[in-house]
Amino acid sequence: MTAFLAQIGTKLADRWVNALLLPGLLWTALLATALHLGQSQPFAAGRLAAWIDQLASRPAAHAPATAVLAVGAVLLTAAGVGLLAGALGGWVERLWVLPADLPLAGWLLRRRQQRWDRATVRLKAAILQAAQPARHDGAPDLAAARVRACQRRRARLGPARPAWPTWVGDRFARTATRAAEVNGLHDLTLVWPRLWAVLPGELRGDITAARTAYAASARLAAWGLLYTVLAAAWWPAALIGPAVLTTALPRARATANVLADLIETAADVHITNLADRLGIPATPPTADTGHAITARLLPVPPPFSANQPLRPDPLP
Repeated sequence: MTAFLAQIGTKLADRWVNALLLPGLLWTALLATALHLGQSQPFAAGRLAAWIDQLASRPAAHAPATAVLAVGAVLLTAAGVGLLAGALGGWVERLWVLPADLPLAGWLLRRRQQRWDRATVRLKAAILQAAQPARHDGAPDLAAARVRACQRRRARLGPARPAWPTWVGDRFARTATRAAEVNGLHDLTLVWPRLWAVLPGELRGDITAARTAYAASARLAAWGLLYTVLAAAWWPAALIGPAVLTTALPRARATANVLADLIETAADVHITNLADRLGIPATPPTADTGHAITARLLPVPPPFSANQPLRPDPLP
């Protein structure tokens, strides 16, 4: 047991160092560089080296207590920035699934829908042109290649017209819709904790790893935001931050897609196991089994009270 706990502690420490401390140290170093160089001479490496040499030449810098305090302050700052990036990553995850009824989210949704509509118009035009041999100058291969290119452009925007402000929101919404239509699970959030309890360990490990990767992509986007903030003191950070964000967004799509696929797999393969644990007969149509599971897990309404007024026209 002692060896097992030591191994777990080592893994947690490694994850903490890789996910929080090392990126925090890099951001702290850039912060110190930004505060010292400023906007006027952002690439004055000699000036920065002279400043470091000046700090190292001070008598107090050679005292062990000063060195320990300096290292501790740097590590604490880096760890604090790493924790801030983790918290911002949680907010980024929420932003990726914002509903469309908010002002900025509604604008993003309309923009995505306009892009999808334009891509659809171009795809239809390419299909019509390919269907008329006289209009593509006897080059059917070129016309077919143009159709495939238009299909790929629209597929990058999504398989259907966007209904959420972000691609990630659309992907998770498709998972919930599929669970309702195929598996009969109209409230996947309600059913998921019970379904998780009956999943095999291997699948649970895959889902946990996918969820961790998705959270890491959101944390990477948060680091991009933190690097962009440094542009207020050092303008090259305005290039670093968007570059990090550009890396985080495709990674978020990929990890969200893997996570959604695994959730759909869990619902497809193990819904009968959940029905068996709940004592529900698993009928051949999977949707009926899902309806029965959802009905079983719905919260029980409060008991009737004599002091509660009756509605004359109860809703069906």
